[in-house]
Amino acid sequence: MEVLQRDWADGQDAEAVAAAAAAIDLDADEATCPACQGTIPAGSERCPECGLRIA
Repeated sequence: MEVLQRDWADGQDAEAVAAAAAAIDLDADEATCPACQGTIPAGSERCPECGLRIA
């Protein structure tokens, strides 16, 4: 698994790698989408910008 993660990370920029590693705090007032970096309001089940399902 570590090899796969390293190979994936080699093809991404640092911001994408950091976003993929981020956890979303569903109790926060808002969160940052790990896929598009959009703002996700509290209580949302999907990112309003890209549609990523988070809950």
